[in-house]
Amino acid sequence: MRTRLSFLMICAAISVVITPICPCAQDPAAPREPILVRVAVAKGADSVKIFIAGNFKIIDYLSKSVILEEKYLSETDLTATETGFKLDGKELNASAISVEPVGGSRVYINGRIFRGEIRVFKDGNKLTVVNAVDIEEYLYGVMRNEVSTWWPMESLKAQAIAARTYALNQINESKAKDYDVTADVGSQVYGGIFSEKWRTNRAVDETRDKVLTYDGAVFPAFFHATCGGSTFDAAYLWNIDLPPLKGVKCRWCRKSPHFNWEKWLSVTETEEKLAAAGYSVGDIIGFETTKRDPFSARILELKIKGDKGESVILAKDFRRIIGADIVRSTNFKVTLVGEYVAFEGLGWGHGVGMCQWGAYYMSRAGKNASEILEFYYPGSKITDYKDAR
Repeated sequence: MRTRLSFLMICAAISVVITPICPCAQDPAAPREPILVRVAVAKGADSVKIFIAGNFKIIDYLSKSVILEEKYLSETDLTATETGFKLDGKELNASAISVEPVGGSRVYINGRIFRGEIRVFKDGNKLTVVNAVDIEEYLYGVMRNEVSTWWPMESLKAQAIAARTYALNQINESKAKDYDVTADVGSQVYGGIFSEKWRTNRAVDETRDKVLTYDGAVFPAFFHATCGGSTFDAAYLWNIDLPPLKGVKCRWCRKSPHFNWEKWLSVTETEEKLAAAGYSVGDIIGFETTKRDPFSARILELKIKGDKGESVILAKDFRRIIGADIVRSTNFKVTLVGEYVAFEGLGWGHGVGMCQWGAYYMSRAGKNASEILEFYYPGSKITDYKDAR
């Protein structure tokens, strides 16, 4: 009897475990409406190469009428004409078009493959190509280009939240334009599907819909490679006066490969670049720092001395003119050495917001994504985008 009872009890226990749960008993969150990011993947182009693997439609972007519907498009040039566009020998009469893949089709532009829809606008005979893609899938194509896939997961999650916040802010600020962000360093570097990797996609998925807010609203959550010991106040660069974008002292990025840098440029090339930008002082005889941020030590204004006069220039403009790959940050010293201009400095990037290498070393020290973001964006909160202004 004891054996029989034990057997029945075991069977009953098993039946409880394997009894399927009725789907109607679950209460999954309703899927959200897609948040589209419009990414300019080509600007001012004479033509672009386009290849479509599978069924597609080309639609007049304004009237929404179907212009062309095909099952496949071998690689060909898309160009602008007086009346619209030319594609594979066919004239498309529209001022703007939308290329919509059907089913599992994929669209390649200049050799890169993109999710979502492709929109093409023309300005005279120049093309602007825009990839309209859900913000989460957009982040898949951003993350690997901004951080390394092997970085600790908490630093990747912090990057995903910051990048999502930046993109959402740009969407809010760009409603009157044909695109929200560019695919280069002017916004966030975006490479489409070829840039996606499993670990960075996972960081996006694990932070889905999470953004940073201050006083309930999203803000431009800028980030950069290495701050060099102190982040920078956004008010100096973009006239944005927000507590999360003030400078903070950072001890975390000291081991960054970009903490110290040194670059040399010939005096002649330096003079040519400055003259082309309207700063012609003749032969350069020296430089003088006229204004520096006392908190971060970054140069704010620089005086260029020449044998034909002097010019005062904002350091951010000087960096742009000489080249951000040469003057890696505005925390630098500049010296004339014979026929060369020697630059040496700290950090890489504009310095505002999150220091990416600092985030890396914070995560290595056991800090989680929330702690990283709270440190670099003081006063901000992690919020679901639906609850943000």
